Amino acid sequence: METIKQDVASDDTTLEPTGELPRLSWTRIVAISIFALALNFQWAALGTIVLPSQIVKMVGDMDKGTALAFVLIPGAFVSLFANPLFGWLSDRTQGRLAAWGRRRPYIFLGTLGSVASLIWMATSHSILSLALAYATTQFVNNAAQSPFHALLPDIVPAQQRGLTSGVIGIFVIIGNIGGVLLAGHFIDASLPIGLYTRGLWLTYGFIIAILVIFMVITLFSVQEKSVAVRRQSRQEPRPLSYWLRLPATRTIAGVLVAACLLWGGINLWNEWRPNGIIINSNLEQVVIEVIITLGILRLFDFRPRRDPDFAWVLATRLIMMLGINIIQSFLQYYMRDVVKVAHPEQATTNFLIVVSLTSLVSAFAAGWFSDHFGRKRLVYIAGGLMTVVGCVFVVTHQLPLLLAAGAIFGLGYGAYQSVDWALVADTLPSKSNYARDMGVWNVALSLAQIVAPVIGGPLVDSFTHAGQPVLGYQVLFSVSIIFCLLGTITVRFIRGVKR
Repeated sequence: METIKQDVASDDTTLEPTGELPRLSWTRIVAISIFALALNFQWAALGTIVLPSQIVKMVGDMDKGTALAFVLIPGAFVSLFANPLFGWLSDRTQGRLAAWGRRRPYIFLGTLGSVASLIWMATSHSILSLALAYATTQFVNNAAQSPFHALLPDIVPAQQRGLTSGVIGIFVIIGNIGGVLLAGHFIDASLPIGLYTRGLWLTYGFIIAILVIFMVITLFSVQEKSVAVRRQSRQEPRPLSYWLRLPATRTIAGVLVAACLLWGGINLWNEWRPNGIIINSNLEQVVIEVIITLGILRLFDFRPRRDPDFAWVLATRLIMMLGINIIQSFLQYYMRDVVKVAHPEQATTNFLIVVSLTSLVSAFAAGWFSDHFGRKRLVYIAGGLMTVVGCVFVVTHQLPLLLAAGAIFGLGYGAYQSVDWALVADTLPSKSNYARDMGVWNVALSLAQIVAPVIGGPLVDSFTHAGQPVLGYQVLFSVSIIFCLLGTITVRFIRGVKR
């Protein structure tokens, strides 16, 4: 009787790394990890400075919020499936492309695609063009990003994963600082269009240069392990009935049906308006995307019952990132509406600089500490520090105290960023599918970035309309505290990581 494969993560080719992993020198760890700086440099510059300014130049101040959401949401949705998709493809690379290895071809081609899509973004003169270019950038950049993330479990021995994770965490933070500072230096939406365009092109040029240079450094530093390829006997082409019976096909069909039914049900609800309640369009979109995300996870062989440790790592990351993104997403509005500083953008920048500087200290220290004293303890410490900061935001609104709280937040954030990589590397369910599983792990971050604004936006707006904006932000940051506490609790259930 013919055997039907379980999902898209299974096929007729199995790739298995061979041999023991040797210890890496400091220089190789740094060279391999440095591409993380370029990736985060790009996204920090685009998300914080470049895209908002381009949109203001296109539509003005009145409709900039709606236009920004129109540009960002398709890109965020693309990243939900692009990460595990390219991870899965990378795990199964064979033929001539495999002569370069399983990861390097995707890092190279994804970076070249990013260069082309970034040029498209720079030349966009309409919101639709910018949205399409940004979604394309997310797609091709994930082609490089997901295989790059798999290099950690691929070539770093277990006893150096915490250290390497710390180095990557440092580069992530440096990239975030550098991207914001460089874009903020060259871009000013108040300038005439000619001067603004010049600054815009300089910013995109620097982003492209840093991506290409650091990509080359990483590629020439990676010596991928040889891969054993085992193929089953060649089969005849399968009929359509075979593919229709595949669980992957049923998963896709089930998700599409569920999303359509949910969309129809929400629209009927809004048409009838029982008790006058209307479901917000942003909430509608997020609920549908959560349904699709569950389907994507299922499609790429995410099985919580089979791999409980990996599932708890994914849940921990989602919950912790929700807590972090709730604060980050509304920080500038908090500075404007509650702290009432004269220049909320500058106050927000100063806060983020303080966070980043202390993150640099804790990221490296936490990586080394986790190798010697355990991963879980670092998550407990990180969650505790970020919870303290949430409490400060609730009880006081004095800028000096908030900046001091930012330093504490940075210590917790850097520690969590550092150990997060090592934690997932320790719990990956499949040795032959590292990149696919790292892509699944990254879905948690993408989902958190979508859900956090939808939780916080209506909450803040409802209290503002009621004339109690301060209370609204206090409730918002209380929600962040709850998420950080939950994240420290869920890590306890990761049984494969003892401490």
